[in-house]
Amino acid sequence: MKKLFDYLPVIVFFGLYFASGRDIYLATWGILIASLLQIVLGYLVWRKVERMHLLVFVVTLVFGGLTLLLRDEMFIKWRPTVIYGVLAVVLLAGQFLRERSLLQRMCEAMMISGLGYVVPLVKRDWTILNISFVLYFSLLGGLNIYIAYHFSTDFWVNFKLIGFTLLNLVFYMGLFLFVYKRLPEEERQRLFHDRAAKPDTRQHEE
Repeated sequence: MKKLFDYLPVIVFFGLYFASGRDIYLATWGILIASLLQIVLGYLVWRKVERMHLLVFVVTLVFGGLTLLLRDEMFIKWRPTVIYGVLAVVLLAGQFLRERSLLQRMCEAMMISGLGYVVPLVKRDWTILNISFVLYFSLLGGLNIYIAYHFSTDFWVNFKLIGFTLLNLVFYMGLFLFVYKRLPEEERQRLFHDRAAKPDTRQHEE
């Protein structure tokens, strides 16, 4: 549910764009309102405003507002590039600000929340992961704006929906394989095989 909520603005944008017969301005209104609702509902339900949600809202407010005010769809097309650019810069700066990079601290917090413990990786592996994200976000930002200027709005929307989804799938699968190969065998067993190896004792208890 939380993951679906994180993608609320994007879902609303694509939904309105295709449902309205490809009206980019109506879709812009939708993503702007959905970004605001994401912050309000997130605070009401979880009593917390996610930094990522706040970043998305601010960028959407600026570039979506300019799109609607000036009736120029190119501004909303810049939105993903700006978001990816900010993420790349923040992660790159976070690599040097502390002993543990920003990405490492974020991932370890998610591991504790989801697994109950931190999967061990050496500092070199965290550096490779961090630089990979910086380069990937930079690639997405550059690719987005190239398509925005060289192709139609319809192609741009479809590529964001299909092309970026496929790119994300390939990228995150690659990261998963990288992390898996770096783990000691006992950690692989702990992550992926311990639960499957446990016998089902429920039949004996009945």
